[in-house]
Amino acid sequence: MRRVIPAVATGWLALLPAAALAAEEGGEAPGGSALITPSPGLFIWTVITFAILLLLLWKTAWKPLLAAVETRERGIRDAQEGARKDREQAAAMLAEQRDLVAQARRERAEALAAGQRDAERLKAEILDEARRQKEDLLKQADAQVQAGLRQARAELRATTAEAAIAVAEKLLARSLDDTTQRRLVEEHLADLERSRSGSLAS
Repeated sequence: MRRVIPAVATGWLALLPAAALAAEEGGEAPGGSALITPSPGLFIWTVITFAILLLLLWKTAWKPLLAAVETRERGIRDAQEGARKDREQAAAMLAEQRDLVAQARRERAEALAAGQRDAERLKAEILDEARRQKEDLLKQADAQVQAGLRQARAELRATTAEAAIAVAEKLLARSLDDTTQRRLVEEHLADLERSRSGSLAS
């Protein structure tokens, strides 16, 4: 409705110069043209018509056009501002992701280094414990061997002493010739060998 009223008014305004022209045609010289011959009335009505038309265009068309252009510019500025904020947010998120990745890599490297240190420490502890157990076993075996040797020597001394006493008793009990003495010595040596073999086997 608002667009129809300015169109009607513009139509009436367009008729004003024609009416003025028709009013002046009665007084103009024969053979003259109103468009060629300047007429103050026609000029005034033309200026008035142009001013009114310009005012109507200013009221009805220019302001909405300016408002639409300003709205469009505001929308473009808002879109640019939103895009800038999105870029800044994306850059911040990318930097944060990079920091997280770098932190994860550092933590993984530290965990690997700690695991290697723990493995080396555990390995050293196991080797030390195995070495101590080996030394303890060797000491126990050496002690057992030494104890066995001492026991064998003691048993050998006792057996030798008993055998010597037995031989002496036999020699004293009867008179012996060389053959008998040789036989007694051989028997004594055989008894010694048997007693030594028995002590070592035990």
